[in-house]
Amino acid sequence: MNSRMFVSAITLTLMVGCKANKDSLNTFYTDAKRSGHKEVEVLANVVPFEVEVYAQSEARSPFVLPKQPERVTQPKKKKTCWQPKYRKKTGALERYSLRKLRLKGVMGADQDITALIQTPKGSVIKVRKGQYMGTNNGQVVAIKSKQITLKETLPDGMGCWQQRYVKLALKH
Repeated sequence: MNSRMFVSAITLTLMVGCKANKDSLNTFYTDAKRSGHKEVEVLANVVPFEVEVYAQSEARSPFVLPKQPERVTQPKKKKTCWQPKYRKKTGALERYSLRKLRLKGVMGADQDITALIQTPKGSVIKVRKGQYMGTNNGQVVAIKSKQITLKETLPDGMGCWQQRYVKLALKH
């Protein structure tokens, strides 16, 4: 019996809470139509689209990219030039540019020296001599108290490769 009274009380509460809108639908419609009326600006005349027919001439096809002209001043590709050995980039620091990496410190003594490199995400990774970092195959060749030296391998744009030394210094 208690559950029947409880259900009856909830039903009565819901029915009292739902008051029907006594205004007529026609009154609501006319009020809404009156308040929603706005003046609309007249649009400018539409310019008709003119189709231009394509007639192929002796020019190249529009669906083929044009050939790049070779400049007279452009150096010829060397037939024998240094090529680096292929290696997979497996180091955690090889996905970041050197500009985004920060040298945070150096620790160790004598031959067992490691550098602490901070990534853009904030994590710090230990690096030893011989490991790679940076996007240009930068190999750590020297670790000193305030800097590390890397040997990077860069393409010269003509099929050959160049090496350069880059220093990553400790900032105060």
